[in-house]
Amino acid sequence: MKTFCLTTMIVVTLLFCSNGIQAQTTNKPKETVVAYEVAGMNDVIIKKDIPYLKTSDSTLKMDVYYPPKFDFKSKIPAIVFIYGYTNNGQIKSVGKQLRKWSAYTSWCQIIAASGMAAIVYETVNPENDLTSIMNHINTNADKLNIDANKIGAYTCSANSPTALANILNNSNTYFKCAVVYYGIFLNTDFKYLSLIDTLSQNMGFVTPRLPEPTSWKKDVPILIVHAGKDFVPHSDESLTGFIDKAINQKVPITLIHYAAGIHGFDVYADNETIREIIKTTLEFWKFNLNQ
Repeated sequence: MKTFCLTTMIVVTLLFCSNGIQAQTTNKPKETVVAYEVAGMNDVIIKKDIPYLKTSDSTLKMDVYYPPKFDFKSKIPAIVFIYGYTNNGQIKSVGKQLRKWSAYTSWCQIIAASGMAAIVYETVNPENDLTSIMNHINTNADKLNIDANKIGAYTCSANSPTALANILNNSNTYFKCAVVYYGIFLNTDFKYLSLIDTLSQNMGFVTPRLPEPTSWKKDVPILIVHAGKDFVPHSDESLTGFIDKAINQKVPITLIHYAAGIHGFDVYADNETIREIIKTTLEFWKFNLNQ
């Protein structure tokens, strides 16, 4: 997909059962990596443990992935991975910080090998730390060789409420586009809101509320990839409610409904459909960041 509509919703329904192409679950490997490869992804340049927020108790750090052979004489677009889990919640969920988990590091390698920077970070307060890291990136754009006017976002699963609460807020001046994989979508009037809050308390992620739909920021294109076989409670209903409101508010949405997709399909399954979705995701970022 080379062209993306910025004013209307495009629905791309990936129904491949009729010709035998379906997502296949796999046993979790020792290294859980994205089911996609880009030339040079093993040669990307990584700057680790860059401090972005110092407090009286600790220093929070971030890692930045750059393209192979990047000369650090120019500034490039960047994709920031947004989290809704604290460091402790991340460790409880996958055994380590997400910035160090192979599923995320492989995504960062793919993005960097595709010509953009990728940024992952520590967080103890997901909402506040997102503001802090974006302020740090903006203030230090020259030092980081990041084009502050060309920053996109990636978020997924239970991280999504934190990302969307920021991105759809009119105070957002940083993110120019965003990608959401198999997310949870929250708004104040959802009848199952309390059930999702209970889920968040049990699992350790935060669920900040979206602003009222009439005030949603309307100039940030969002690519949503929905997993048709998602096991997360209320993922279908929350998406439907969000899409209805996004259409009414003329928010620029691109939706890929991967009917055979499982939660985490990009790392827990492997087929040509998934690779096409990932390739489309990269093109979406490039197109909207004018790379």
